[in-house]
Amino acid sequence: MLVFSVTLTAKPDAAPALIELAAMLAPLSRAEPGCIRYDFLQSPHTPNKFVFFELWKSRADLDAHFQTSHFKTLAEQLPALIDGEPEAASYETEGPKPGF
Repeated sequence: MLVFSVTLTAKPDAAPALIELAAMLAPLSRAEPGCIRYDFLQSPHTPNKFVFFELWKSRADLDAHFQTSHFKTLAEQLPALIDGEPEAASYETEGPKPGF
């Protein structure tokens, strides 16, 4: 399983447009065969800070996600909506272990 997250900061007044874009993307991404979980989270303390938090069956499934038209729409529109560069992190795991 692959844990993937992207943290980003919306430009001033761009948060509503970013939320709308994520609302389009999330259900389409959740319907992909390799998607286990796909969330878009907004910080309660810093309203312009957001995180895409995703679980995929494999790196290949995430790579296939990057080729979808809905992801490409996000990639095209995202630079106009955020300050700085998104911070991505990924982790390979076998899944939850008993006792954790």
